[in-house]
This record gives sequence, C-alpha cells and structure tokens, in this order.
Amino acid sequence: MRYGVPLVGAAAAAAVLAACGASHRAAEAGPPQDRLIVLGRSIGPISLRDPRAAVTRTLGPGKRSSRGVVSYFGGRLLVSYWFHDGLTNQVQYIETAWEGFHTRSGVEVGTSRQTLHLPRGSCSDRECGLAAGEGPDPPGTFFFLRRGKIARIAVSYG
Repeated sequence: MRYGVPLVGAAAAAAVLAACGASHRAAEAGPPQDRLIVLGRSIGPISLRDPRAAVTRTLGPGKRSSRGVVSYFGGRLLVSYWFHDGLTNQVQYIETAWEGFHTRSGVEVGTSRQTLHLPRGSCSDRECGLAAGEGPDPPGTFFFLRRGKIARIAVSYG
C-alpha cells in the first residue's frame, strides 16, 4: 500500500501536465480564423469588455508582457485589462501590428493613410482616431501611423 500514494500523485501530475499542454497548444496554434476588425468593438475573436476568463478560453493563456497586458501569437495581438489606472477583469484595449487582421473594407496594417477616408480632423501626423459613440470614454478605433502607413491598429475606450 505504500506505493499507492506515489502512483496517485503521479497520475494527478500527469493529468495536470496534460491539461497545461492542451492550453499551451491552444496558445501556440497560430492566429485565429476570425481576423476581422470591427471598428470600436473588436479585433478578431476578442471584443471590448470580454471577461478575462473568456479570452483565456478562446486564445489560451498568452504571454504576460506587462501588468495587465497579455500578448498572443508572438505579439501579433495585445490585450489590456487596464482602465483609468486600475486593473479590471474585462478587456479595455486591443491592439495589433500584424497585417493579418483587417476591417470589412480591407484596411490593415501597411495600408496607406489615404485609404482610411476618415472625417476631416480625425488624423494628426502620427495617429487617426474614430469614436464609435458619445460620452467621456466612448469606444473607438485608432490607427497609429509611420511614414504615411498604418503601423498599428487599436480598439479601446477613450
């Protein structure tokens, strides 16, 4: 009977490792099938206000890049849970610097600034922004520019 406890422990450890391996494989499976950017709402399968647990179920654990910020697919997608200097359990900011995500009209990283067709006053030399609502912190989409082309796209509040 003295061998029973180590065998149970080994079986439990194997089950934990198998579960960890499954979530690890999910995180390394590559970019998601859903690559659509919905202005003011989502990038791929992740939407603003998604609970952190739902993001983990969808994309795996990711890699923590700083407090409250998790990186997925080798940095192709960043998800932040920070809002007004505080950590939350809901998505507050999503960003990509990868050309694999795109809007319905085909705007993606690498697209020229002129392709955006935004209202006058929406752009500065380094950034274009488009609010998707009214109020103090409306959701919006931001296009960060480098040399006249989109370098990063973010969906966030305020």
